[in-house]
Amino acid sequence: MSISAKSIPVEPIPAEEKGGSAAGEAQAAAPMRTETRRGWMGIAQIVGVIAVVSVAIVYSQEQAPEVAPSAGLSGQANPTGPTGQSAVADALGAPPVRVVVPERTSSLLTLTTNGSVQVRNYVALTPQVAGAVVAVAESMRAGGEFQAGDVLFKIDPRDYQLALDQANSEVAAAETRLMLREAEGDAARGNYALLHGDKPVPMLVAKIPQIELNKAELDGAKARAARAQLDLSRTQFSLPFAGRVTESTVGLGQMLSKGQTVGQVFALEALEVVVPVSQEELVRLNPVTDMTALVKVGGQEIPAIVDRASAELDERTRFARLYLSLADDVVIPPGTFVEVTLSGAEVADTFVLPESVEQAGSMVWRIAEGTLQPLTPTLLARTEAGLIVEAFDAGEGIVVGSVPGARPGMAVTPVLPEAADMQANSVVGVGE
Repeated sequence: MSISAKSIPVEPIPAEEKGGSAAGEAQAAAPMRTETRRGWMGIAQIVGVIAVVSVAIVYSQEQAPEVAPSAGLSGQANPTGPTGQSAVADALGAPPVRVVVPERTSSLLTLTTNGSVQVRNYVALTPQVAGAVVAVAESMRAGGEFQAGDVLFKIDPRDYQLALDQANSEVAAAETRLMLREAEGDAARGNYALLHGDKPVPMLVAKIPQIELNKAELDGAKARAARAQLDLSRTQFSLPFAGRVTESTVGLGQMLSKGQTVGQVFALEALEVVVPVSQEELVRLNPVTDMTALVKVGGQEIPAIVDRASAELDERTRFARLYLSLADDVVIPPGTFVEVTLSGAEVADTFVLPESVEQAGSMVWRIAEGTLQPLTPTLLARTEAGLIVEAFDAGEGIVVGSVPGARPGMAVTPVLPEAADMQANSVVGVGE
């Protein structure tokens, strides 16, 4: 099979068409050149910005001061370098800091906290006899005050008076029967002696069993009379203590049944102050029984005594509770919040430090050999005079306030308060 090639005639292109084609190519190439120039200009701008930034970085590194790396508690250099505040402190050398030098002393441990007045127990008003209410005292209403023995309300006594009269008549009848039986016994013993001389008189002849029976009947009649008298006295409802009424549903003419609750009161002697304390505070204050306290409320200071401590901790707060008893003539409404100051035992070998020495985490800065050393003292109490802590080696003093960039081992210059006041402008970063 052979393939043959054939020539294809080509028509000539007119001159006008050739000119138009060249112009079109030139027009198409013009935008491409413009875009290329813009691209080079953008690259040149980016390179310029990078060059400026590089020069600024190099210049800043040349101008920055060299700072030696800080040393930690172990004395080894910190590879990460100091913080800004630490660098300033190192650059300044040993900045002056205000300190106090505490003296060992004996301190009376006190605890100032808050508590509330509560009622130890409420008393329900429950009549012991039934009947209609014929009188109600003015104090027998919510908020009323009463004294021991005051009649709060009366129940119709007529039925109980009749029962008492009947019981008294039964007593009289029993006494009469006993007298008759004893007379019969005496007569029987006399007749037996006439007939039998000095022989012993039999018990039945002397009517001894009958006499004992009549005595028992008399005792029963007297008991019923006493019960009737007691029921009659219970128609006048009173309480054996002074107190206040919190609830009352008694009304004139109301029919009450035995055992029906008609109100609620509390005794003034049942008022007590309940103070929550932490386990640590309880240990520091022990023994707490009979400890004196001062209750502040409404601008008054009321003496109190710790009566007892709770036998268990609160399930939510894990705090113990102290119960303080007040004087009988002191009446504070239950629910009142009060401030309580507890006076504990005197403890020897303590420091009294201002609260401004306390740093974060309840620690203090102690200066030893011209450097800061952290220390967490044993806190015994917080008082108005300051923090009472167990005495410790105070070194060259305890820093007052905060020191910027403070860290263990930092070199400082201790300045006592008098000197610090004179050189206030030279003390760096000391908080008040």
